[in-house]
Amino acid sequence: MADKRKEKIQKLLALAADANDEESMSALAKAQQLMMDYDLTEDEIFNYHEQQRIEAVETHVIYRGRPQKWLYRLASIIAQNFRTEFYYREGSPIDLCFTGLASDVQIAEITFQYASGSVSYCARKYMQQPEIKRKRKRKWQLKQDYIQGYLSGLSKVFKQQVLTNGYELALQLPEAVKSYMEDLGLVPGKDTSHKVKDNEAYFHGYQEGLKFKKTELLE
Repeated sequence: MADKRKEKIQKLLALAADANDEESMSALAKAQQLMMDYDLTEDEIFNYHEQQRIEAVETHVIYRGRPQKWLYRLASIIAQNFRTEFYYREGSPIDLCFTGLASDVQIAEITFQYASGSVSYCARKYMQQPEIKRKRKRKWQLKQDYIQGYLSGLSKVFKQQVLTNGYELALQLPEAVKSYMEDLGLVPGKDTSHKVKDNEAYFHGYQEGLKFKKTELLE
């Protein structure tokens, strides 16, 4: 069942890889929905908690290099909504990591890779607008403000879906993952927050992040 779930989500995100920003939100939201729906189905047929006890906890490096701060924030959003934990390892290069049950962390990684590409694409498209190009001195700030808005919108999409469909319990971190993370003994990381200065850029990003179509991209 886990392989079927992973394959279906991979197909969903692959189909949407060349989609517009509105369809991107639909793909990401649908990936979360599929993850939850499959687990709810398995709960009815198998003892899912027993299955959790025997499934291995894994850590995947989802990004290696010198990540921009927004990638840390995106990774945190994905982890919270796909039943995994996010942390990073300092060094040269820096590793961004997801830890969770094997099937969960695989899906979270797939979704992060797709989402990071979607954010980059949408931000680049926004920056290519003539009225934005004319603002030569503030381009970096405008782009970061747009991205922050987009991430806020994406986070709200996930939260609304959780509340609407009652996924709160299904998204709780498995005990095996909690124990694993406690044993790591991680310390608080650096500040990766972003202070918005251009509300218009933030609003444009936020509006794009909120969009997703009711029509499923993959049945």
